Amino acid sequence: MNIRKLDQETLKNLNRQIILNYIRKYREISRIDLAEHTKLSPTTVSSITSELIQKGIVTETRIGESNGGRRPVMVGINPMSACIITTILTPKGIRYALADLNCDIYGEKYVKCTIDSSDKAMDVILNSIQDIKGGFPDAAGKIYGITISIPGVIDHEEGKVLYSSRLNIKDFNMASEVKRKTGIDCYVFKDTDAFILGEHRFGVAIGYENFVYIIVENGVGMSYINSGKLFKPGPSGGFELGHMTIDSNGPECSCGNRGCLGTVVSEIPILNRIKKLKEKGYETCIVNTDKLSLSDIVDFSNKNDKAARYVLEEQARLLGIAVATVVNLLNPELVVIGGPLSKCRWGFLDILNDCVKDRALQIYSKNTTIKFARPGEESALKGMADEIYERDIFRPVEI
Repeated sequence: MNIRKLDQETLKNLNRQIILNYIRKYREISRIDLAEHTKLSPTTVSSITSELIQKGIVTETRIGESNGGRRPVMVGINPMSACIITTILTPKGIRYALADLNCDIYGEKYVKCTIDSSDKAMDVILNSIQDIKGGFPDAAGKIYGITISIPGVIDHEEGKVLYSSRLNIKDFNMASEVKRKTGIDCYVFKDTDAFILGEHRFGVAIGYENFVYIIVENGVGMSYINSGKLFKPGPSGGFELGHMTIDSNGPECSCGNRGCLGTVVSEIPILNRIKKLKEKGYETCIVNTDKLSLSDIVDFSNKNDKAARYVLEEQARLLGIAVATVVNLLNPELVVIGGPLSKCRWGFLDILNDCVKDRALQIYSKNTTIKFARPGEESALKGMADEIYERDIFRPVEI
């Protein structure tokens, strides 16, 4: 067996990382408890804690309760010692906020606008950065990075948008362009990766180590957490569930094939189906179909509108076919359904679940739970920031 001998500097760095991660884990802890948890000497803990306080990443928070001796001084992460501007881009607008080192969110805003090119994307990103800096001047000099969620195929290593049909962007190195114009490091995430990280750390999937996130909106996307880590098939790999063929004679897809899942399960086919039902005289409260969105259809279905409910019941069965395939392939503990469909307040999940049980192998489906995602997009904003903090600042100890 090979035993690596550690020099003093490496050992000190390891101890520093261990202590920092324990402080993060407990949010607030005394030096005595740190020594007990880490098995490091009180002298080592005190020395490293003082160093972290001097650097500003840790701070003394309050005087704790006494257990018979002197009352301990509690320490915790200094949340504003670093912060990240975290953003979500869609064809319809941008959501952005400031995330501190505890991943608490400040100044969250949504700006509705059309994003249909790399130039337009850059404009709204740079405007959001300036807005955050103006709103939080004390944080301006502590911005560690910028995270951006993009629908499309992403080169994770370079931060390059290889292809986003929804934003009309191709072969655009967004990370390097943002860094060039702001001087701040930029990290680009596939949209479903951002959402699955948010659910894993702040949403309905806390505690799950093997699960899938599926979003249905302008298309169908998917990401996968395997053994507690975001699964990346390759530098630019991802799960393009929306391009799984479910009808070889179906409608033509933007990818050039026919019958992809996204041609029958997503916003446009749902709206087209509603229009056809209305033209045929199907009972509905929907008056104007021209400016409808999937969220609108969900709202109508929650009000028991017959056409909206009928179409979304169809969607649940069609999506169930795809989910059954995913269950057979990956055997996940959990499948999380995100996007506007997660706001359905009737039996959408029951219909989907029944379809999965009918079509997936029972030995797998009986162990799979299906849930709606946590409402809103705050979890995704936090999830991206947390991924960068964990990778760079709170990185796991390695020898």
